[in-house]
Amino acid sequence: GGTPLDSRHRTPPRAMSFIEGLKAIPADLAAVPTREGKMRRAGQLAKIVLDEFTGVLKMVPYGIRAMRTHRSLPDARAPAGRDGVSIARDVRYADAPRAVMDIYLPRGVSIDDAARAVSETVSETVSESTTATTPRDSSPADDKLPVALFVHGGVWAVGEKWQFAPMASRLAEEGVVTCVATYTLFPKARADTMWREVSDAITWTFDNVNRYGGDADRVTLLGHSAGAHICSMALLHRCGVTSDITDITGVTGVDRRQPKCYVGLCGVYDVARHYDYEDSRGVALVSTMGRCMGGVGGFERCSPLRVLRANAEVVGSNPAFQICADADAEERMKRERAEAEAAAAAAEMAAEMAASIAATKKKEHHINWAPMSMLDTDGDGDMCVPVADIVEEAAAVAEARLVDLEKKSVDGDDEKAANRGIRDATDSAAMSRVVTPVPGPPPGALAGDDAARMSGFWRLSGNSPGTGPGPNASSSSSAPDASAVAALSGTAAPGCFPPTYLLAGCADHTVPWFESAEFHLALRDANVPSRLCLYLKESHGEFVVGWRPKPKPAGSEAARKTSAFGDDAPVNAWGDGLDGDLEARGLSAHNRDVIRIIKC
Repeated sequence: GGTPLDSRHRTPPRAMSFIEGLKAIPADLAAVPTREGKMRRAGQLAKIVLDEFTGVLKMVPYGIRAMRTHRSLPDARAPAGRDGVSIARDVRYADAPRAVMDIYLPRGVSIDDAARAVSETVSETVSESTTATTPRDSSPADDKLPVALFVHGGVWAVGEKWQFAPMASRLAEEGVVTCVATYTLFPKARADTMWREVSDAITWTFDNVNRYGGDADRVTLLGHSAGAHICSMALLHRCGVTSDITDITGVTGVDRRQPKCYVGLCGVYDVARHYDYEDSRGVALVSTMGRCMGGVGGFERCSPLRVLRANAEVVGSNPAFQICADADAEERMKRERAEAEAAAAAAEMAAEMAASIAATKKKEHHINWAPMSMLDTDGDGDMCVPVADIVEEAAAVAEARLVDLEKKSVDGDDEKAANRGIRDATDSAAMSRVVTPVPGPPPGALAGDDAARMSGFWRLSGNSPGTGPGPNASSSSSAPDASAVAALSGTAAPGCFPPTYLLAGCADHTVPWFESAEFHLALRDANVPSRLCLYLKESHGEFVVGWRPKPKPAGSEAARKTSAFGDDAPVNAWGDGLDGDLEARGLSAHNRDVIRIIKC
């Protein structure tokens, strides 16, 4: 019969396509050999369909709110004046029918004439000469705003732009130019077509977002669930390390530019592992994931984690990150040399003192003290002699360590002089866990840091107290210089996986949090800066449906906030105005973290 459903994991993915799921039921039942097994499996499938239907009904109020939000926003392409957030609907980024995006503009941001000319709807035709026009700036660079490019999930088979209007409009209210892109869905496309289309969306955003008031150097890519899988594969595609499931023709060179950072929300990163998890819940065969990947044979090349591990040296060879590693390695070498010198000096002084005491004691031919555990009454026994021997041995070890450090330093200088760009992959991976922080908020600024710390991933998340911007930042000499920080922008390091934030909910039974944790570790092993943020109560959909409009200001009460470590700090300690009472601000903890990451 079929696999029994665990009582804790009975709820199937809420966005599952009814039609595609029903198509898979006959094959699912045919795989059960016995009549009794077929009947048991039919009952399980009926429960899955009922739960899915119930889940859809529960989402109806949110759907109504999302549709109203999407329809109520004024058209950003209209010449009339607007107040508040506006939207440019169905902006085409590629030729496929669903290769369109909605762009949400913050208050006061307008579209220049060139953008208004190319921002056409699906029903309109975009000429090649118009779309190929070189973008021109419509406002000074200082006025450009951060950009968020969001890719929705939906088991690779469902999802519409309007469903995410509450999240996108709130991001726009916070001063972020927000693009919500869609793509061709299964069964009309396989996974590789989806990630190539998302890659096209990234390229279009780089080339055109300045016309919408956005900064092409501050683009953050966000993906949720299946969208996070597609985004990860699109980024690897731009690194030049993916292989296609389907045969394609006419594909030219791949754009190697990368966004400033990537935010994965509850993503699927190892397809084979997630398929096993779905099978344990009894939904593997009715889910569209396996079929979208081309069957079991396509799991390996469609898994971001597997592709990343197989190409770690290529994906993680970001020269900007290596600059930081080199600077920190030199600082660490200096610190270790100073510690070794101090240890050698202390050992030498201790040896001299011990020798002096030993000589004095030998002259007196007696000792006044011995450990009680050594019941030795021999008057000639002297503890100072073995102690002196031990201290001298320690001094010799310290001196040998100092010599070894100096030798490594000389060898390292020679190696840099010969070829500064070559590093041993294993050493780089080990070093990256400590010396390659993710650019952005410091520890404690994100609510997801606390659970990650309790889970043991804090020291592997790339940040340490006192680094990065923010109220707790320090001017440590180990921090990278300004040029290295500037080079951390993905657009300045083509072909390398961008700095990554992985957010997951511990209450998520659709895509469990440990899948994000495994991808986080794989990124760190590949020398890609990664930060894992965990949230104790968030379920799978909360990261995209739990967004509310920005409330109107109410009074000037001096709110205070509690950091991840329980320390009180002024409301503007981080300086972005997002501290204080989250409920009063219409934000949840993960909402604020996403905003903070995008705007940092």
